[in-house]
Amino acid sequence: MRTKTEILFYGEPQSIDSEGCFAISFTRVTGSNPLNINGYDIADGQTLSIQQNVGDEDWTNYDINFSAGAGENQCQVVKIMPNN
Repeated sequence: MRTKTEILFYGEPQSIDSEGCFAISFTRVTGSNPLNINGYDIADGQTLSIQQNVGDEDWTNYDINFSAGAGENQCQVVKIMPNN
C-alpha cells in the first residue's frame, strides 16, 4: 500500500479529523505552552504517537488544547495517510 506523510502545525485550540490515517503523532515543542490532546497531557518536548494495526484506519476527531504558560502555543502533527 502506498502512503503519504503530512506534516502540520497548530497554534490555536481546535478539533482536527484524522481522516483515515494509519498513524498520527502530536509533539509539544520544547518550551511551548502546556498541550493537551483529548484529555491527555503532553510533557514538554514529548510526543504522543498513535498507530493502527495493518489495514486499519483512524477516524478519530482529536481536540488540541493549550494551557496558559510563558511560551507560545505550538503543536506539531505528523500523519501517515493512504495515498490512493
